Amino acid sequence: MFQDHLHREIHVWFAQPDHVTNPASLEQYRAILSTQETTRYRRFHFPADSQRYLIAHALLRNTLSKYADLPPTSWTFTQGTHGRPEISNPEVPAIRFNLTHTKGLVGCVVTLENDCGIDAEALSSRHDLSGIAQRMFSVDESRELQRLKGSVQLDYFFARWTLREAYVKAQGIGISFPTRKLTFTVNKDSSAEVLFHPDIEDQGENWRFELLKPTAEHIAALAIRRNGDIEKKIVTRFIEF
Repeated sequence: MFQDHLHREIHVWFAQPDHVTNPASLEQYRAILSTQETTRYRRFHFPADSQRYLIAHALLRNTLSKYADLPPTSWTFTQGTHGRPEISNPEVPAIRFNLTHTKGLVGCVVTLENDCGIDAEALSSRHDLSGIAQRMFSVDESRELQRLKGSVQLDYFFARWTLREAYVKAQGIGISFPTRKLTFTVNKDSSAEVLFHPDIEDQGENWRFELLKPTAEHIAALAIRRNGDIEKKIVTRFIEF
């Protein structure tokens, strides 16, 4: 069982929802959703959005069953103040997870006890990168973004964007967090460090940040709260549904 590995590893699972086309498989994944998940799945207007939601939650439920003796249908969840789901099954160890989905990719991170967040984005052109950066990035990051051009600028933007999203999701604090008070530095090994504005009651050493390239068209960021434990190895896997 994969749970034994979580004492020394952080697991990241990815799947590509556009690759799942078998009607029998799709029906099987719909069957494992909870009533609440099924209701939300049916509310999506566009088929691509409902497909991403379905595969993301099928990925989550099937993945969690690799860590405990529970079938995918038996997992139950509660939601925090800002909507972050947490496992509520009483017999399950202190497994933490976070889920993300974007065009062409879904993913989840699983840890033992450590707060965790994951965000993935498709590396596609976006209108007014500088304007978004001025609202969401620190002054230094925004200035650096304006200096860059082309694909380098796009990579810089999405690295800082996903790192912020991963941190906010790991904290479970919602989109109201003042992300302009974070400044990220990305290292050559794709790890990252954060500098907090003095107004923010947090310290960079409390967190581990990593950037991943799950496909040539996507970037993903992890935020893992350090609990004084060893530096766990990050293990990434793709699931073919």
